[in-house]
Amino acid sequence: MKVGLFDKLKKPEVQKKTKSLTSIREKVTEEKSEVELVPVEEDAIVKEIIKPKVIYVKRIKIATYNDLKVVSDEVTAGNIVIVDLSPLVSKPDIFEKVAEQIKMSASTFGWDIAMVCKDPPKILVTPQDIKIVKE
Repeated sequence: MKVGLFDKLKKPEVQKKTKSLTSIREKVTEEKSEVELVPVEEDAIVKEIIKPKVIYVKRIKIATYNDLKVVSDEVTAGNIVIVDLSPLVSKPDIFEKVAEQIKMSASTFGWDIAMVCKDPPKILVTPQDIKIVKE
């Protein structure tokens, strides 16, 4: 069998291709071994950090101006509050002032408010990251 000039030139190319494939395979297997396993302890810590915050829905009866502080504290803490104004129905002047105070607090702090019931009067107050769909 005769070997020509061009046959000798082609053989090294084939060898280079096979060398490059084996080097790629070696690199891939090396990369697989570099993967770190996360210990169980770290996994538990991550779950605790990502744990969703509990949001409560609370009903608070308003009988005096002091009760507005409780509403403010609860909404600032991230809870949803149903403000029950039924004790103030017999006192229309205080009722109006308390309702106005709730509206002002909502606009100041970015809360969302909506009337849930007119008789007895109830207002839903949510923190700024929870919005009420009003239809």
